[in-house]
Amino acid sequence: MYAVIMAGGKGERLWPKSTRGKAKHMISLGTRNVMIHETIRRLLENFPSDHIFIVTTKNQYLSMRPYISNVKKENIILEPVGRDTAPAICLAALTIKKRFGESAAMVILPADHIIKNGKAFYKDLILAKKAASAKSGLVTLGIKPRYPSIGYGYIETGRCFQGYCEVKRFIEKPKKAKAEALFKKKNYFWNSGIFIWKAGSILEMMKKYTPDLYYMLEDTVAVKGKAGYSIRLESEYSRITPISIDYAIMEPVSRNENKKVLCVKSGFDWVDIGSWSSIEEIYDKDSNGNVILANSSLIDVKDSIIVGEKDHKIGLIGLKNIIVVQTKSGTLVCDKNRAQEVKDLVKTFKAFE
Repeated sequence: MYAVIMAGGKGERLWPKSTRGKAKHMISLGTRNVMIHETIRRLLENFPSDHIFIVTTKNQYLSMRPYISNVKKENIILEPVGRDTAPAICLAALTIKKRFGESAAMVILPADHIIKNGKAFYKDLILAKKAASAKSGLVTLGIKPRYPSIGYGYIETGRCFQGYCEVKRFIEKPKKAKAEALFKKKNYFWNSGIFIWKAGSILEMMKKYTPDLYYMLEDTVAVKGKAGYSIRLESEYSRITPISIDYAIMEPVSRNENKKVLCVKSGFDWVDIGSWSSIEEIYDKDSNGNVILANSSLIDVKDSIIVGEKDHKIGLIGLKNIIVVQTKSGTLVCDKNRAQEVKDLVKTFKAFE
């Protein structure tokens, strides 16, 4: 089994802690070390180092190198630019197929998840590998919702077997009312974004549902190691329209391919630090419901998140349900219920361009 860490995202919703020169998997939130280092360390408990791959962009690789020394250089897959997860996964699957064959099992996981129970995590990966191998399916790990989140996508499951279920459909991040309705039902899970499949299985579906992308990269990977590979890859990536693996493959396959997409009901503690509101899941609150990671003084402040530099004093009076984040790169103040919109905000002043 080969682990592929996706480390090309920017982390725009975690601005100003995450910046153009420091993506979110290279910051520390709820972890002793930066998140990508913790992800690699977790994998090394059960994977040989030569079975761990990283997909990232050329620009991010330069700043990432100090944190990924345990991963062999030949296992670093570089994209010229980020084009979301579908092209990155296609490139990784073609690379692994070329080196290890189409039956090689792959685990796709983001670089910035916090997983506390490594043994339970690996147990679920083994179960998912068996399900993927037995049915040549595409398997995702589903997380039992702990609250009605509007920040995570959901999976609706159907018939279940021993530890895994068939997937009926994927649901995008819902509005509050819908999230509350889904939370009450037993057959809905958070979509963790962790996938398990054989290299041949995912490439078969990509050939069917994203043929332009598949053939473009297949022809390019075929000449990897030869003169002109990097120039050709850069040329092909300039023509790729960004698309996620969920939109490109998981959603259409779940609709059109009977029993092809499966979900393992996971038993480990999991947090995706997708936005500032997520950190309430990893830090304790004070008696007023505040998460305070700053040098601050508060009067009548409740249910808020305050993050700041140690040498910078933050004072707040008479506020509720807000997020304040202060760094040398900038300052964010927003309603906690609108944390997902930080991504839209930073585009207005091109913080990540």
